[in-house]
Amino acid sequence: MRTTIIATLLLAISLISNAQRNDIGWIAPEGKIINYRTLTWNDFQDKEDRRHAEELARQGLQAAAYVSPAIYITPDGPGEELANGKIKFKFKVKCAFQSHAFVRNTTREAHTNYVLTHEQDHYDIALNYARMIHDSLANREFSPDRFKEEIYLIYHGMMEVYDKLQDKYDAEVNPQGKDDVAMQTLWDMRIKKCLDLATDKFYNSPENDVKNVRTWGQLVKRLPTDDIKKFCTRTRPIYTEFHDENAAYSKEVTEWCTEQATVAFLTQRYYIEEEGKPVKDCSRLVAYLYTPTKQPDMYKRSFIDTFCIDDKAPKITAVFFANADSDGVRELIIQSTLDRKDRDATGKHFCVTAYDNVAPFKAPARIKRISLNGDLENGFEGMLNGKPSKAKYKTEKEITEALKLSGYSEIGAPVREPKKIIRQ
Repeated sequence: MRTTIIATLLLAISLISNAQRNDIGWIAPEGKIINYRTLTWNDFQDKEDRRHAEELARQGLQAAAYVSPAIYITPDGPGEELANGKIKFKFKVKCAFQSHAFVRNTTREAHTNYVLTHEQDHYDIALNYARMIHDSLANREFSPDRFKEEIYLIYHGMMEVYDKLQDKYDAEVNPQGKDDVAMQTLWDMRIKKCLDLATDKFYNSPENDVKNVRTWGQLVKRLPTDDIKKFCTRTRPIYTEFHDENAAYSKEVTEWCTEQATVAFLTQRYYIEEEGKPVKDCSRLVAYLYTPTKQPDMYKRSFIDTFCIDDKAPKITAVFFANADSDGVRELIIQSTLDRKDRDATGKHFCVTAYDNVAPFKAPARIKRISLNGDLENGFEGMLNGKPSKAKYKTEKEITEALKLSGYSEIGAPVREPKKIIRQ
């Protein structure tokens, strides 16, 4: 659910002369910026608004949670006078997550992502419109004597469309306060498609036009202003989350392409319910490779793998390239670890996986995994089934050396017949 959005265009402009337009000020309004990650329930810290609750109660409804994003735009600097007599401004944009976001305790504790996904969708719509409003204003030229009025007209015109879209979203997925799960899924796909391609063209699309966001190998757009965190957050696969810890694992690489590609790790939560047992909260990591295409600013989002040990997301400790087959081109190597403390084991689980190289501009929808020897793929250090256990390969150097001993040398070196430690 979304409360009334507070959206303001902030202009503090002092006209000194036609040639000098200074003092266009930036006021930092209430709210924190969380553009670069997905929401968690810890972002929802406020108490329920009494008047809002009373209004819902009169309709026989109760809010499970709500957000109230606010979009703020202000010119950044005095503006540039053009040869045609017009003025062009640079702009700052802030999509603030207002602190009075609320979640009911029963919602926070529920074993489901449904409501959080709904609130994330509201905020993603706001983020997308903040970008579009910024771009629309930044690409315009304004009259020297009417620029304030022209800026307001563009901004408020787009905000009117934005508000109607947010209201339509709520009305369609929560008709009369009842969840329409099928419609929520459709809107999830619509919003994801718009984020992937940095557009508003799919908010009213039928399912056939947006359902492909759930398949591998989708094309996504990278904006000139996107760093790795912005890019991976905005273009994350549907029903995944990109948090700060994911950014620590993810990296940009040029191993297989002359242009930069991105290896991204994302979190996916799920729940296991067995009869007679409490619901089990689980998580896993999913890895994707974003490779440049021949279309400018367009990347292919290819699935790499899922990382999960005992229904828990492991920690990625190494992402590098080394030869793992006999073709003379280095492969992607990923090492993950998970601390275990249970009836059977106390210590650290080590896992190593290798993925075949891709040709520039020809990445498949899913990256091929290469099988490795069991000792290299899996190891455990600690006590396992009552006996001490030691992992053989725990560092990037140890893994690379093991691959070399197997006959897979670095690029340009002679390739020997592979030994049994690795099989193709």
